Amino acid sequence: MIDLRALSLFVGVAERLNLSQAAKAFHISQSALSRQIQTLERGLDITLFDRAGKRLLLTAEGEDLLPRAQALLDQAYALSERVDAVARGRLGLLRIGATPQTIEALLAHALIDFKQTWTEIETVLVEGSNDFLLSQVEIGTVHVAVAALPDHHDLEGINLFTARVCAVMARSHPLAKKSRIEVSTLREQPLLLLQEGFMTRSLFDSASAKAGLRGHGILESSSMHTLCALAQAGHGIAIVSSTSTPPPECVGIPLTVSGRYLQQTVSAVWNPRRYKSGVVDAFITALAQHIGTSPHARVFRV
Repeated sequence: MIDLRALSLFVGVAERLNLSQAAKAFHISQSALSRQIQTLERGLDITLFDRAGKRLLLTAEGEDLLPRAQALLDQAYALSERVDAVARGRLGLLRIGATPQTIEALLAHALIDFKQTWTEIETVLVEGSNDFLLSQVEIGTVHVAVAALPDHHDLEGINLFTARVCAVMARSHPLAKKSRIEVSTLREQPLLLLQEGFMTRSLFDSASAKAGLRGHGILESSSMHTLCALAQAGHGIAIVSSTSTPPPECVGIPLTVSGRYLQQTVSAVWNPRRYKSGVVDAFITALAQHIGTSPHARVFRV
């Protein structure tokens, strides 16, 4: 294996063809530099320099090695700069997990702001339910996810916003004039639900079980758009997150349990047992700033 330091010394001498000048440039003695070159020559089993009186000349082997050594050192320098940029969060690959509604309502806009500053970071979005996203963070497939943490977990997160569970219905619905709706009020209503695994579904299932609601769903979907479209057409009440904007012909009303909003904190989540690059920190900071300042994030309650 060639020592890059020794190779750098060789290039320095070869470019100057003067040991004294090269030694000054590298801040070492001329004798130490000469020994380093000799060690390199022995390691390569070739002679790199010839002396013609006081002149220093490259041998044919030295001439052949020089451009390749220069290219290798340029690549090593570029690699060092890239690693430093990655470590500082200026460069790299970031896999972000989020639910479809969070991608639409938050990340679609937040990533525009993020990429304007962090132009060299490549982002990959992974879509899924809350449970799926947490599993992907756990195994390392996703570097950071925007998700709700369960009560018992071994992940880490920074709180971003609070999402409420809402009932979306046509404006002509008898409940559409209310400012909030108790879960127990939905006992006789046809309900349109997100599939199991979504935070909104988990919260609603827990609340409806306490209220004695059983078999209340007439359709399950992973798409809030599908649920809201059906609600708009009068097929029932869609139970969705406050991150979803209701269609113009519908209203979204927060649900309550004993007068308290049915809601949960959503966080930027990562696995502390896996390497966390500076890119993750840069994204979380940018995301939090976007939520605090962007009109696109008005649906979130921090």
